[in-house]
Amino acid sequence: MRRSSTSLRKAASRMTAPARLLQAILTRPDLMASFRPLPVLTIVMLPALALLIWLGSWQLDRRAWKIELLADYAATAEAEPISLDQGLCAGRAEIGRRVVPPAADPEADTVRVSGRNAQGAPGWRLFRPVRACDGAQLVLMETGFEGLETATRADDGALTETDAFTQLRFETPLGQGPFTPPANADANEFYAFDAQAFAGVLNVEADRLNDQYWLALSDGAPPAYLTQTPPERHLAYAITWFAMMLALLAVYFAYHIQFGRLTWRG
Repeated sequence: MRRSSTSLRKAASRMTAPARLLQAILTRPDLMASFRPLPVLTIVMLPALALLIWLGSWQLDRRAWKIELLADYAATAEAEPISLDQGLCAGRAEIGRRVVPPAADPEADTVRVSGRNAQGAPGWRLFRPVRACDGAQLVLMETGFEGLETATRADDGALTETDAFTQLRFETPLGQGPFTPPANADANEFYAFDAQAFAGVLNVEADRLNDQYWLALSDGAPPAYLTQTPPERHLAYAITWFAMMLALLAVYFAYHIQFGRLTWRG
């Protein structure tokens, strides 16, 4: 019995101050807290705490926004296909809206824009201009895909299979970003929409090229910019930020308990 009591006393002596305080709080609900914040630690902690709360809330907002975008895209994608003239001339064009395939000149020149096929392989998306609004506008229509391996073989220019892409949809052309590689007009290699450069390759007037939409081959799935970071991932990010916030608070109060700045008195 004495050995048991001695062991308990030794175990209690080895308990840290936060652990002893927590044990006292759990066994004595009548205790009153006394808190004296450490000035420097508090000044450093508050901005970090605010940042973590903001990041978590921002990710929750992004999740709600992404859910709404996916719902809007699904509603648009399920609508009946419209003609090219109905979309552009009557103002009914929307990103994701299906388009009745217009007639294209098979002899028209082709412009190559960097992209991926249905299987995710990198290569060149091939576009030809088609007439819209009685010829007042020209719209780029995707007609095929050229893999990077194809471009290095003797059959240069042969198209890869695009059976997975069974639909044409209105899509926003690729924009120029800060990390977009420079185009090579001589090699017909582009990484973003460039009306002037495209016009030179296609032998058309640049001011007739529609820069708001082009017609993209689609397999019916939402575009990559909507699916790359799904709503579930935004929720996981939010949980991570809020968990870090709780960990920061735990460390903050543990320091105060350790230095006797947070105590309970009965």
